[in-house]
Amino acid sequence: MAGYLIYHPERNKTPFGDLVVYHDSATGNQDPYIWNHPFLHTYCHITQMSPEVGHINFWLSGDTFPEFNELYCDLVFTVQKKVPWTESNSVDRNDPIVESDEAYNDHYQWACQHHFKRRRRFTLKADPLRSFQPQTEEKKLTDIVPCLKELGIPLETLRKELRAGYASRPRPLDNHVANALYEHLQRAAKIKLGGDILVKVRKEQSELASPRCARSACC
Repeated sequence: MAGYLIYHPERNKTPFGDLVVYHDSATGNQDPYIWNHPFLHTYCHITQMSPEVGHINFWLSGDTFPEFNELYCDLVFTVQKKVPWTESNSVDRNDPIVESDEAYNDHYQWACQHHFKRRRRFTLKADPLRSFQPQTEEKKLTDIVPCLKELGIPLETLRKELRAGYASRPRPLDNHVANALYEHLQRAAKIKLGGDILVKVRKEQSELASPRCARSACC
């Protein structure tokens, strides 16, 4: 196994000058966190996965879950580091794991919403050279259902294996499929937004700032 398909809700689509970015709402925890160099993943579906360095994770949204007909990839996340936290349920702003004030406010501080009793927390950090938001020349996301069908994973299988009850679950990929899908998106994406670009956008846009995590409400 060499990666995952990870389904999450449809992203916001926001123009920033000549760029268009597909991203989480700024009203709460942003995960995976794209406004950083490198991209980060700490919370969303992490307990349903066994992520390792080198895995290629594809973050997806569809038209209608669970009976979707399209799956649009908004993030290719190749794991470069798996960094454990000193404390599972909190991290100090000055901890070496934290890259910036923005990353702390938007991402790291939200551990209070995902309390662990025994499990040790870690953050996945992406390989900047192999991680990107893939877009077409028209600044749209690519439907990967046709590619997966060619790789032997038909739509009905995707609908079944990305579902757990009423919610979604990550679908493991073997090495062949993960690498083939990566190469497909690498070729198809005329625009590739990396963390080096998006971190600059984040610093310039105060409206992207997340509120503080209300610890009394969620811990």
